[in-house]
Amino acid sequence: MNVKDLSTRRGDSRRGGFSLIELLMAVSIIGIIAGLAIPNMRQMVFRARATEVAADLEVVRVATVSYNGDLHRWPPEAGPGAVPPELNGYLPAGFSFQGNGYQLDFENWPLPGGLPGDPNTRQLIGVTVTAAEDQLSNAIVELLGGSIVFTAGNAHTVVIDRS
Repeated sequence: MNVKDLSTRRGDSRRGGFSLIELLMAVSIIGIIAGLAIPNMRQMVFRARATEVAADLEVVRVATVSYNGDLHRWPPEAGPGAVPPELNGYLPAGFSFQGNGYQLDFENWPLPGGLPGDPNTRQLIGVTVTAAEDQLSNAIVELLGGSIVFTAGNAHTVVIDRS
C-alpha cells in the first residue's frame, strides 16, 4: 500500500494551493494598502522638491551676500531662469536657476522713495521662485512660510536684503 492510497482512503483529497476567494482577498488588501500609500508618497515627493528649492535659495543668498561683502554692491537683476553673471564666481560650479519643476529669478529693485512705512529702505534684493505645479507651490509655501514676502499665484519672493 502506497502513500497515495492512504490519503484517498482517509478522505483527504484536498489539493494544495489557494482558492480563488483567498487570492481575491489578498489582492484586495494589497490594493487598499497601495491606495493609502500612493497619495502620501506623492506628497513626500513634493516636500522633497520644496526642500531642494529652499536649499537653492540658501545657496543664492550666501553667494549674493558674499558678492556684496567683497564688492560693497549688489548684483544687478537677471531674467527669470538666468544666473546673474556677477554671481558665477560665487555659486557652485554648474549651479542653475532652472530646477525640477521650478525656476529662480534674481531680483534687484531700486526704491527711489523707499518702502511705505520704512522710507530708509532704498533697495530690495530677493529671489522669486516660480513653481510649475500647484502642489509644489503649496509645499514651498508650507516649508518657507514666513520667509516668503510676496506671493502671486505660483510665484513666491524671498527678500535677501533690505538696504
